[in-house]
Order: sequence, then C-alpha cells, then structure tokens
Amino acid sequence: MTPLLAVDGHHLLYRSWWGFSERRITSRDGTRDLTGVFGFLAILRKTHLEAAPDHEIVVAFDGENSHAARKAQDPDYKANRATADHSPIRSLPMVKDALDAAGIRWIELHDHEGDDVIATLTHDATRAGRTVTCYSGDRDLLQLATDTVTILNPARHRITPADILARHHVTARQWPDYRALTGDPSDNIPGVPGIGPKTAARLLADGLHLDDLPNSPRLTQPRCHTIPTYWTRLLTWRNMIRLNTTIPLPPATTTTKPTPPLPRAATLLEDLNLW
Repeated sequence: MTPLLAVDGHHLLYRSWWGFSERRITSRDGTRDLTGVFGFLAILRKTHLEAAPDHEIVVAFDGENSHAARKAQDPDYKANRATADHSPIRSLPMVKDALDAAGIRWIELHDHEGDDVIATLTHDATRAGRTVTCYSGDRDLLQLATDTVTILNPARHRITPADILARHHVTARQWPDYRALTGDPSDNIPGVPGIGPKTAARLLADGLHLDDLPNSPRLTQPRCHTIPTYWTRLLTWRNMIRLNTTIPLPPATTTTKPTPPLPRAATLLEDLNLW
C-alpha cells in the first residue's frame, strides 16, 4: 500500500511566508509577493523528495469557519490570533492553483480545521493498511502517532511514539490530557496554574488519563490542589485538543498512488504566469 504524506497546509504556508522575511520573493514587475507560494512549493518538493519519496501527498487546509465548533465550547479558543498578522493568507489562492497544476490533491472543508482533516485522513488510511507521515509543526498532531503513523516536523525529524514518551514522559494517547493540564498558548488554552510539564507527567504516569484523577492520591501532590476547581474546564480543554477522526471526507480524496516528484517552484510559477 502506498504510504500517505498528510500535509498541514496552513502551517506550511505561514512558515513559508515568514521564513523568507528578510528577502521577499516578488513577481518581475514587483506587483505580487510570491514568497508564500514559492516557499510552500519549494519546501513541499524537498520534503517529498528527501523524506517521503514513495508517498502520496494530500494537503489539508483550515476552512473559513473552522474554529466555530471549538469556540462554541470555549469562546477564548484562538482568540489570541485575532490581532495576528495574517498576510500569508493572501498567497492561499496561488498555492491552491499551483497544487492543482502539480497534480497534488488538497482538501478544505468549510467547518473543519485542517488538523481534524489530517486526523481523519490518517484514521482512514491506517484502517486500509497504509502507513502515514503527518507533516506539521503543530504538536496537537502528536496524539496521532502510532507504530504506523509518524509526525514529520519542519526540521524533517520523524517523531515516533517512543520519541514522545522519551521527551514528554507521556504517551501519544495521553497527549490531550497532558496539554489540557499544561495549556497550549498557541490555541489560547491556559491550562491549570502551577501545573508544568513535569507535574503533568507525574499525574499521568503509568498511562493514567484525567478521568482517573478525581479519586487519586496524586492530587495531594504539591501544586495540584487547584485542579478540582478547574475540573470542568480541564475536560473542555481536553475535548478541544482531541482531534476528530470521523469527518465525512469527499469521495476520492486520495488516489492511493505515489505522487510523482513535484516540479521546481520556479517552474510552476512560470507555468501559472505568476512571475
């Protein structure tokens, strides 16, 4: 079975846009900033060639209303991003056109985040007997790691369940519990005051989840006395961090065939008359 390379499209676009901030890449007449689309295509091509040459590529983007479901649970979800610079989004239409020209499948569902699309793609692929590489710098995807699913970060380091356990002292399945306790600043999830990574890992040692803690003597540990007062919020945060693996995907989202090597970024931009 052809392995799947599921790519976090928004993460790659933002990284590409800001990664060349000192020297912008523009069209010949200077009217279009092509930094985002050029970087996106160049990084994707290199990642495919060097880390996943035999894989099928599918790129997942956030939908326009993607945050609504989680914001309904907590209005503060990603509220910190409201004032962020979202200039990279200007490149999104060009990125999609370039992916189409290269024969790369991409998916954007109006009401769903790209992470949930990747989680569903991963779930469906592994059930069909495929191995999966998830390319992203978003650590929420660590919860997907298994013997057949690895996470490829922007440095192209392949993260396995053993790596997660060695570094964070929790399993991939415990990741939502762990992040609910410690918080996730990127998504504006504060976590419990005073609960850092070491304390959270001690609370969850031996494979425990939040549901195992209410009657546990572990809550008598120093710094843990506030956890009961945060209990309802903790469960909400965990539910928000958990990825959805059951999103209805459009038919033929994948082909199960290896993606041919991508053309160079400059060639694609030339073909699309963007230079």
